Amino acid sequence: MEFPTEIIGEKGYIKVTGDLDTETAGEALRSAFNEIYDKGKRTIVLDLSGAQIINSYGIGKVLMCYKRLKAENGVLMVKPLQGFVKETFELLMLDKILPTDK
Repeated sequence: MEFPTEIIGEKGYIKVTGDLDTETAGEALRSAFNEIYDKGKRTIVLDLSGAQIINSYGIGKVLMCYKRLKAENGVLMVKPLQGFVKETFELLMLDKILPTDK
């Protein structure tokens, strides 16, 4: 499993194309994040529109990305969330620390 990445201007984008509910999916997110991070981008947008489910594997990787960027004054952003993923982010109050990219 791989998640496509793209760099537009100063932002890196990760398009999650499946659920973040397995260790494999979490590792795919980490790999995509590292690909952008290693190119020097410190503003990364996570597009979770392709995910219907997220659990502790996915949340753990999202927080790992957030912490690495925050340590270097970077920003992890999310595209507008929907459904169960949005509910999970709100329940865990992640929507308070991750800004939305429009």
